[in-house]
Amino acid sequence: MKITDIKLTNFRSHKKASFTFDSNITLIEGPNGIGKTNILEAIYVLSTGKSPRAKYDKDLIEYNSGFATLAAHAETKDDSLMLDMQIIKSEAFENASTKKVKVNKVPKTIAYFCGVFNSVLFTPEDIQLITGSPSERRRYLDSVLVQTDPKYKKAHSAYTKSLRQRNKILEKLHNENRGWDEIEFWTHQLLEQGLYIQEKRKDAIEKLEVELIRIAAELNPEKPYANLNYKKSLLTKAKLDDTIQREIAAKTTLIGPHRDDFEILFGGKNIGEFGSRGEQRSIILALKLAEINFIEHEKGERPVLLLDDVFSELDDNHRRAVMDVIENQQTIITSAEKLDFLDGKHFERISLAKK
Repeated sequence: MKITDIKLTNFRSHKKASFTFDSNITLIEGPNGIGKTNILEAIYVLSTGKSPRAKYDKDLIEYNSGFATLAAHAETKDDSLMLDMQIIKSEAFENASTKKVKVNKVPKTIAYFCGVFNSVLFTPEDIQLITGSPSERRRYLDSVLVQTDPKYKKAHSAYTKSLRQRNKILEKLHNENRGWDEIEFWTHQLLEQGLYIQEKRKDAIEKLEVELIRIAAELNPEKPYANLNYKKSLLTKAKLDDTIQREIAAKTTLIGPHRDDFEILFGGKNIGEFGSRGEQRSIILALKLAEINFIEHEKGERPVLLLDDVFSELDDNHRRAVMDVIENQQTIITSAEKLDFLDGKHFERISLAKK
């Protein structure tokens, strides 16, 4: 799988820009703040439908503009693809926007669009998967699954809608004791979509764990055993019935995928609580390499690897581990510094300079 070019209009700091990726390895270099990360973010948005760092889609639009467009050509083992996305800022609501997407000039739903093209993004901020909140880890799992399961995005959107509606009814029951005739319908919808989401998350965690165990052992043979633990917020009809009064009091749904989490264990202990910074970075690297293999297993080809200024965070051993895999798929790297260890490898250089 490869991306051959991308054109950006009003995307973040890029008012109008285009980039081509002719080589299997591309280095995007330039000073901090020049927009290197924004290029990788745009590629990742075309894979998952969402930014890994923006709270709202409208944040991707250049400040003084009403819309942003992303257009790219990509190649898979079976097809050549034209990918288009337009993000349009709402005039009525401050943080709202709409997205329109096309594949080969044909309008598609965002659920269809996600996962047509695949990428794995590795950034220094990925340490938040260990040290951050459960929402960071749920977001990560979702970003992997929307790329590998065509039904997942649709189920997740339907679950989010059901959760929002059910919470409104719980609030109405709390305030007015009205809505008993509606709660069952949204509870059924919540269960139907929620059980699918948790089944897919469980399967992904188990497959990622197999790869994580192997890769972590290769990176650090002398270190303890690493594994993943899915902390599912068990969703059943019986449990929802049992918690309904507490939910009415809280005016919110207390169980389900929106409360899921997972932890990374190192030697049987949560690495976020007991691991050193070096151990945490090593495990995140192992998880990202496991993610590449997981997507390849599910889709039949390797995703594009996006490395956002990660080499400064890695020691020599882990830097070598990344260098060992960058030629196994198309890899796009950003750096503010000269990467001497790329010497001897065939790569394309894109240099960005301040205007």
